[in-house]
Amino acid sequence: MSNTNKSITLLFDEGTFVETGAYVTVCGEDAKSSGAFCGYGSINGALVYAFAQDFSVEKGALGRAQAEKICALYDMAISNGAPIIGVFSSAGVRVAEGSKVLAAYGKLLAKINAASGVIPQIAVVDEICSGLSAVAAASFDLVIASDASKFYITPPSVAKANGNSEAGSAKCAFENGNIDVLCDSAEAALAKAREIVTVLPQNSSQGYAYAEAFDDSMRASLDLENAKDIREAATIISDNGHYTELKAEFAPNALTAIASLGQITVGICGLGGALGKDEADKLASFISLCDNFSMPVITIVDSCGAAHEGDEKLAGALARLAGAYAGASCPKITYIFGAAYGASFTLVGSKALGADIVYASEKATVSVLSPEASVQFFYADDIKAAEDGAAKRAELENEWKTEKASPKKAASHGAIDDIVAYGEVRARIISAVEMLFAKISGHPAKKHSKLPF
Repeated sequence: MSNTNKSITLLFDEGTFVETGAYVTVCGEDAKSSGAFCGYGSINGALVYAFAQDFSVEKGALGRAQAEKICALYDMAISNGAPIIGVFSSAGVRVAEGSKVLAAYGKLLAKINAASGVIPQIAVVDEICSGLSAVAAASFDLVIASDASKFYITPPSVAKANGNSEAGSAKCAFENGNIDVLCDSAEAALAKAREIVTVLPQNSSQGYAYAEAFDDSMRASLDLENAKDIREAATIISDNGHYTELKAEFAPNALTAIASLGQITVGICGLGGALGKDEADKLASFISLCDNFSMPVITIVDSCGAAHEGDEKLAGALARLAGAYAGASCPKITYIFGAAYGASFTLVGSKALGADIVYASEKATVSVLSPEASVQFFYADDIKAAEDGAAKRAELENEWKTEKASPKKAASHGAIDDIVAYGEVRARIISAVEMLFAKISGHPAKKHSKLPF
């Protein structure tokens, strides 16, 4: 069995795959395969379309026939509102076809763009994905790869000559954020694609998607009080303590993950540290994905504010993040788990930017500056004049934290909806997600006001 046939077999429910364009060849020549399998089938009972490049045929090189075959598959997937999975295994293009193959790539990229935001697209990188194939894969909603695969545009030899020994590897692309999930084998990558496509909505019109989870929606989340970071908090909140993290090694201060809450598929955004350019871009891109498919965005915040990295690109990235939150019409629920200082309070899921519900923990702190910086800014002279400066500083910092940076203070002017006991957080977030179900289909239409008697 070829690797391509094996990929299709592992991807679909047994006996459900139906090939399309089975007899398409290069320029009608029987001896020259198009180099790709295309078709549809069932994954856990749901319709999914897929293509898989055949590396055994000219190293999976893409040509006009292969591109047209995949484009035809896209037309069916879009028309029927079903996800598409692409198994990329190509070392380049059929150079002999000249400019025709470049035009074919352009048409394929246009189809991918047409499907973006309409149906979920998941790319699985098997063996090699290089050149314009890497551009195509990166245009998908999610990219999954095995750690033995290669993913690059420029030949790795160029970067390796400059000292990057891992250039071109999937691991390097994963660290740079170009791959969402890195698995230890090709089989595991296909299994992960099956898992994710099962919990995502079929298309942008479906509304909420549901995942099978045997967990009590009212389960107490008492362990949140002792959670050490946002990832542990996300684990406690999620159904069965499970979520799939995306881009885990890129901008690790930011968490982007797919999970279920009360069996409803959600996106979890988290910020656990300084908000830098990479964190902002990572969060903004993920919010865009969630909004496309009406997936509720659950934001968990524990941040000291914007990074002091002196990067002239930071302002643009923060603006994109603000735009992503403000422009997203999907349900948005924020939980201030720890600190929310300065830009992190405003830009990461605030009510001012359109969050539907904002909750805070009992020990959360909300302030323009940290209590330490605030005290230094306002009371430096008082501390200097005190007999015991350290004791005076500690007293003022504690006073600032309990009075001016308390969640009650933020709640008093409407920036926080409620301060929730740790044990109730999971149940309250699930309740909010369920309450906001109608939001995704727009406001009820009005004919006219009732005529008074």
